[in-house]
Amino acid sequence: MNDECKGFFVTGSVGLKRGRLQSWPGKMRSLWRCVFSYLFVSFSLLTLASCSSQANVARPSVGSTTSTTSQNSVSTTSNPAPNTLTYGIDVNQFDGDIGSGRVPQVLAMIHQAGAGAVRIGGDWPTIEPASGQFNFTSVDRLFSLARTDGLVVLLELGNEPAWDAIGGNESAPPIDCDAANASCTSVANYVTALVTHTAPEGLQYLIIRNEPQNFNKNWVGGSALAYAHFQAVAYEAAHRADPGIKILSGGTESISASLAAIADELIPPTQYMTQEVAFSNTLYSTPTWCNSQDILDIHAGDHGPQYSPEIVDSSENALTACNGGRHIPVWVTEVGYPSIAALQSSHVYQVELGGSYQGGESGQAQYLKDTFTALKKDPNVIGIDWTFMIDPNTTDTVPPGTSYNSAFSEGIGAGLAYASYKTKAAYQTFQAITGEG
Repeated sequence: MNDECKGFFVTGSVGLKRGRLQSWPGKMRSLWRCVFSYLFVSFSLLTLASCSSQANVARPSVGSTTSTTSQNSVSTTSNPAPNTLTYGIDVNQFDGDIGSGRVPQVLAMIHQAGAGAVRIGGDWPTIEPASGQFNFTSVDRLFSLARTDGLVVLLELGNEPAWDAIGGNESAPPIDCDAANASCTSVANYVTALVTHTAPEGLQYLIIRNEPQNFNKNWVGGSALAYAHFQAVAYEAAHRADPGIKILSGGTESISASLAAIADELIPPTQYMTQEVAFSNTLYSTPTWCNSQDILDIHAGDHGPQYSPEIVDSSENALTACNGGRHIPVWVTEVGYPSIAALQSSHVYQVELGGSYQGGESGQAQYLKDTFTALKKDPNVIGIDWTFMIDPNTTDTVPPGTSYNSAFSEGIGAGLAYASYKTKAAYQTFQAITGEG
């Protein structure tokens, strides 16, 4: 693995560290060759998954579904009628420019944008600092603030505390949940306590773990089969505590054939990329994982109005191949694009977006409008979130000394407002879409 690609995928992926939402742009942006060689392998292996006999295995007792195969999979169930669409915005409450003290201000800005939902990371280590000892003060405050602003919370479970993590690494699997047949008692107990306590406060949506296929960051040292079991245990515990809760898959999607075709002309993938895709491919071939989610959580990122809907379509087809043809709703929880002109002119955007969406703030605003408009045409899509509300930067330029790769991986420029909390043109566009502008 070359150093650029290694740094790109290890430090740049979208992730949740102790519930900290990190920037989307790191996953598939800054290194064109790394990105699309990954996409090529993704499409190749995921196509194989669609042909696997696993797709025809009878569903186990655990709940709903998601999977990944090629875009040409055939569904056995007709699409349902269009859903009511919820617009949301993502918040990293642990970001240095926010912190707990500014969460009320940020949520108020989201409400004023006309959003109906906020996606935000939870903090398991704070809520359960020792086994069986719970302190729900932080989550109580979050839900109280969200109710004040009329926001539905998409809560990420958060990585486990150090006392329950292999090697004390909170990004690793829990100690008792590191195999496909592990007890996962600590996971079941925490999820049960969290949902039981928070459901009366308004908890409706729970994301078990963000992008577990990024196994160097979000599931360190763990296997795909162990993760499938982890999610199934959490799913069952959540539904026992509240049968009405909805579990989101956490952002693992199928790449469309069109994106894979671009990759066909580029260099072969690195070893890490191949392993990452193999991890995802295993999940998509495992009924336990496919049937332990109620909403297919898609991260369309910065792929624009053409390719973002294709990613949704290919992922929906992968889903039906995994679960015997049963549709579940889709929530696109990550859509983002920078407002910084220097980043907008990058080679990846020139090729993938055809040179469109330039001009700084105006380009970002137009990107938001066009991509949201394209995504909402899918009748299965029930929600679309922009990533993020607040930039980690205060100006419309890349900070001095910040590398091109770091700028993307840190989400510089992708917020609807600067770190100064001055809103951008895209914020007003979001308001116009929701009817608040």
